Amino acid sequence: MSISKVLKVARADLGYTEDPPGSNRTKYWDAYDPKMQGQPWCVCFLWWVFNTAGERMAFFGGGKTASCGMLLRWYKEQGLTVPVSEVQPGDIVILNFHGTQDTEHCGLVYEVVNDTFGHLVGVRTYEGNTSPSDGSQSNGGMVCDKDRLKSQIVGVCRPQYKPDGPQPVDDVTGHWYTPSVEWAREKGLIKNYPDGSFKPNQPITRAEACVMLERFYQMLWEDDLR
Repeated sequence: MSISKVLKVARADLGYTEDPPGSNRTKYWDAYDPKMQGQPWCVCFLWWVFNTAGERMAFFGGGKTASCGMLLRWYKEQGLTVPVSEVQPGDIVILNFHGTQDTEHCGLVYEVVNDTFGHLVGVRTYEGNTSPSDGSQSNGGMVCDKDRLKSQIVGVCRPQYKPDGPQPVDDVTGHWYTPSVEWAREKGLIKNYPDGSFKPNQPITRAEACVMLERFYQMLWEDDLR
């Protein structure tokens, strides 16, 4: 499951600390853009998590941002935000710890916490650049597992993860033969294999050649009738 992969990558980095302490220097900036070393990295951590888990497009449409505000704004523009009451695992929460609606920090939800009546109390998250207990919660220098209250959430972004199950294989797009293959598929002369691949370098059998010739003849015959 795609959400599980993303959560697994985030969980595996719990305890990672910027080096040296207080520097905002991390491996996440090395992957994102080394010139950004020294900047707060809560958003960069999530960018790294999604990219490492193979869900690049689910985070900011495959683009780059290190801003909580820009992140929330993009998801709003795409219609990919939900009310706080509808938060679920896999969502990105935008947080504020000072009682305002400013975008201060972010985290990846892995569990929703309700009271005995089923009302939302808060969420459990994986976060970068926070503190395990005391210290800055928005620039603490560590990847931590956190409990966040409903009142601290100012926005909920819902990434569009890949659907579960095997994904079609695309081994045609971007090659010199792409237009010809697309023309042949559109005309019904040839079809993909069951896994969605075309296997452009695989030799055809005599039987397959006969099928394609028959389909081509049928296409010409139908054209003559028009």
